[in-house]
Amino acid sequence: MGALRAAQFEYDNRMPPAVSEVADAESTWIDDGIAELMARRDVVFQRRMRPKQGVTYERFAQAVDEFVMGQLGLNGISNSVLGRLVLAARCKVTSDAAAAADEIMSVANPESALEEIARQLLTPFAKEGVLAQAEEAQ
Repeated sequence: MGALRAAQFEYDNRMPPAVSEVADAESTWIDDGIAELMARRDVVFQRRMRPKQGVTYERFAQAVDEFVMGQLGLNGISNSVLGRLVLAARCKVTSDAAAAADEIMSVANPESALEEIARQLLTPFAKEGVLAQAEEAQ
C-alpha cells in the first residue's frame, strides 16, 4: 500500500513538462504528420470525448491544388503544362509527370514546398495531436 501512496504522491505533485519539451513534441508530431501526408495517408486523431480532427490526404491535395493554381499565371510556365501532366500520368510516364509537376510548382525545391504546405496545415493541430498521443499511451 505504501508503494501505491508514493506513486499517487509523485503523480499528484508532478511538474508540467518544460516548454521546450512540449515544443519538441509538437515539432516531432508535425514532422511525423508531414511524412504521413507525403505518403498519401491521413493525419487524423481523436481525443477522449471529442470529435475527430486533423488533416486528411484529400485536404492536403486540395491545398497543393490551390498552391499550384496560384502558380499558373507566373512567367516561365508552359500553357500546356496541365495537359502534359495529365497525359504523362495517364500514360504512366512518371519522369514526364514529375517534370511537369515540378514545372507547374515553379519553385526551386518542389519537395520542400510540399512539406511546407503540409506543415502549415498540421501546425494548428499539433498541440491537440500531442495530447491525443499522450492519452493513447495511458
